[in-house]
Amino acid sequence: MDNNKILKTAIGFTLVETVIVLAILAIAMAIAIPNVMSWLPNYRLKAAARDLYSNMQKAKTEALKRNCSVGITFSTVMFPAQGGGYTVFIDNGDGAGIADNAVQDGGEMTLLAITMPSGCTLYTASFQGSPRTGYNSRGFPLGNRTGSIRLRNNNSVWYEMALSNSGYPKIRQSFDGINWN
Repeated sequence: MDNNKILKTAIGFTLVETVIVLAILAIAMAIAIPNVMSWLPNYRLKAAARDLYSNMQKAKTEALKRNCSVGITFSTVMFPAQGGGYTVFIDNGDGAGIADNAVQDGGEMTLLAITMPSGCTLYTASFQGSPRTGYNSRGFPLGNRTGSIRLRNNNSVWYEMALSNSGYPKIRQSFDGINWN
């Protein structure tokens, strides 16, 4: 008799209840996965733009801290190819290099070497006609090289990083590549 009481009071899930829960989870996943898959490329692009912003701020801080120029060289690719990137380096002329030219030559030290994440394209970088810029020891654009960098993905989302005369980078977004907010 005691065994029957234990069986009647046992708590658990029946097979039917388990199958119903699994069916509900499967339906929810079928709805959520396509939304996440379309959201992910935009998230990666926004993260790449924010990383670029913070790395430009880091370059400015390093120039001020070290009291020397810090250069940034951008490598672009033609859309629809993905990729591109940039290198942040100390532009102080070490190892027979030329200081303050925004070119990593001689033995100038690399601070960062960044490649764009999957699905993102760095397709243009122009600082008065050059893909190079940086900061001098006072935190202003190296050689007055102001301009912009543009990133995009396949979902028709663009980000632009503009560098002003004061050395302040600014992020703007576009959904058509023409109108920026």
